[in-house]
Amino acid sequence: SEQGYFALANAIHQASEDNAQLTITTILEMGDLSTIDALNLGAVIAKRKEFEANLARYKAYAESQGAKNVQTIFADGAKAGEVLVNQIAPEVGADLIIVGAHSKQGFWDSIGSQAAYIARHAKVSSMVARS
Repeated sequence: SEQGYFALANAIHQASEDNAQLTITTILEMGDLSTIDALNLGAVIAKRKEFEANLARYKAYAESQGAKNVQTIFADGAKAGEVLVNQIAPEVGADLIIVGAHSKQGFWDSIGSQAAYIARHAKVSSMVARS
């Protein structure tokens, strides 16, 4: 999404400026798949491959923009915000979480539920990036 790219650009800038590790994370929310796709192993594998290819592109872009220590993490779960705040951020020792203000179609003027969850529950500083 546009908000996600804006968050990535901000994260790259911050990591480059601080000479810090940049961890780019994508989380597949199983609830975003249709019931038929969620029960179809081939569809789930295809979606995972799509997300992993996106992560590789994001990493290459970050490195081309000057980020030095870039890692990627793919995860899945019921709610992306919970996975990020409760599992990934503590595991990587994050000191800042930058997330796009994405929301579902029809709600572009509001903050997305997962971004709101992260802003409320993260144990480290967080930034909700808007384009």
